[in-house]
Amino acid sequence: MKHNIVFVFASLVFMYAGRRLGWALSKGFFYSVPPLLSAIGTIIWGIVVGWGISSLIGWEHPNLIVKWIMGFALGAYVAVPNYGMIQESTIPDSELARHIMISFVSLIAYVVTEFATGSLRS
Repeated sequence: MKHNIVFVFASLVFMYAGRRLGWALSKGFFYSVPPLLSAIGTIIWGIVVGWGISSLIGWEHPNLIVKWIMGFALGAYVAVPNYGMIQESTIPDSELARHIMISFVSLIAYVVTEFATGSLRS
């Protein structure tokens, strides 16, 4: 039980810091650099988030429900760096592809990292 409480608290801190950092990276880097660098950056972001959640799971060993909700689902939320940052209806058509790429490439990198680290299996 103690591990679950510590895990939930650490996950919430991770979520708050991750959301802020994701928005800062989106504003300062992902939307302003060429698309290739943006894609590479979002892959790195997804890997870092996946590694962070896997490390937290390995450190605290929460029960299955806490691990899935406060671990994997929260990690997927943080892995999308631009989630909730911009009202999608205000994005020009010329930038919509980049916006979608930033959202999904980082999420795919996160999921692949979770499978690679094996934290989904344990």
